Amino acid sequence: MKRQQRPDSSSVVKYLLIHFLILFVLLGSAQCADLEPQPIVLIRGESESDRAPHGRGNVYAPEMLRSKTGLRMWYGGQGRDGHDRIHLAESSDGVHWQQRGVVLEDPSANHVNDPSVVSVNGTLFMFYTRAGSGVTDEIHAATSKDGLRWKRRGIVLAAGEAGTWDSLSVGRPSVIFDSGLFRMWYDGRKDLPLGAPDTKAPKSANSQRYVGYATSKDGFHWQRLGTQPVYGHNAGGIHVLSLQGHFVMLSESHAGTECAISVDGIEWKEIGLLMERADSPVERHGHVTPF
Repeated sequence: MKRQQRPDSSSVVKYLLIHFLILFVLLGSAQCADLEPQPIVLIRGESESDRAPHGRGNVYAPEMLRSKTGLRMWYGGQGRDGHDRIHLAESSDGVHWQQRGVVLEDPSANHVNDPSVVSVNGTLFMFYTRAGSGVTDEIHAATSKDGLRWKRRGIVLAAGEAGTWDSLSVGRPSVIFDSGLFRMWYDGRKDLPLGAPDTKAPKSANSQRYVGYATSKDGFHWQRLGTQPVYGHNAGGIHVLSLQGHFVMLSESHAGTECAISVDGIEWKEIGLLMERADSPVERHGHVTPF
């Protein structure tokens, strides 16, 4: 019997780039005759819950699942009061979206955002970032049967022990349910950059983000992999997917969407910039929490 070989990393990157191109053709052909990969705005923040204090809208961190009628997108939005909440939008074609409004909020929290949603045996699990005050994050969970009404289940991953790489905060989880096991990748840090708005948090001129890995059998009790991160490179706002026998990690940056590839989800190879930031006002600050 001929042994099946895993595709190499270059073929996976080529596969990703082809699908990015297909996405831009499908979404942009009616609007961009030259098919340049310019950003197409699908949702704007136009309500009190996602218009942001400046009033021009602030929506981000999309997470999509297929439904019987198309696609469902959960995403974060910053309200006029400065607080973040998780919203839902639905689409039959991926281009035109109907916003359903806020589906998860926490009046006691400053931030509730960055949802990662998986479906397990008829139950939806949402893992998200929560900050009680300031920008010191932790990871919480919620469950739902319909994706609209969510029950908050509390904290599932807190900051690490003093002196560790994630001792200050953890957040922006990306979760996959695979062969009976929840697998979570998340970003964390032990300090903030100089000038960060949290006056009580430690700061450093060399502040960096790292990516950690944890597993769970039930979605509520998690076990970290050792005491070290699985990826560095100041990666944050990550999204991990399984593709052609590999795990692919997308991460945010000022330059665009960065990419890394792994066979086991633990040892990662940096690929570099997958898609550059477009020369557009919409992307002037780079790509944030790509999906």
